[in-house]
Amino acid sequence: MLQSQEGLAKVDQITPCRYGSTTVLAVAFDSKNVFTYPGGKLDSGVEDAAIVATHLMLAAKDVGVDSCWINFFDPEAAAGELELPENEKILMLLDLGYAAEGGGPLPNHCSVRNCQRLFGICNLGGILP
Repeated sequence: MLQSQEGLAKVDQITPCRYGSTTVLAVAFDSKNVFTYPGGKLDSGVEDAAIVATHLMLAAKDVGVDSCWINFFDPEAAAGELELPENEKILMLLDLGYAAEGGGPLPNHCSVRNCQRLFGICNLGGILP
């Protein structure tokens, strides 16, 4: 959790997307403590951290706090700036606070995409059109 002037200055070095937030969470995972899929090439670190980040956003909203998922940064540079151990891999930054009056997502975040484009061309037993 980054709230000090020094911590927030580090966030500002990492990304232009703090948007004035006075609390930023860095969501990371321990690459030495993840489930490794059969085959040994991939692990669950990113998806596990994404699940945690999603729950953080939902919990914030539940108490009336707005949030913004930030992934516009170089993860390796961010880990260095935040002085994370080498095994800690940063997934995202989460701005917490209260949105400015009239603030909201960019239009491209609200456009609906075709399900087949998102999920590929598969019928899933008639579930998708």
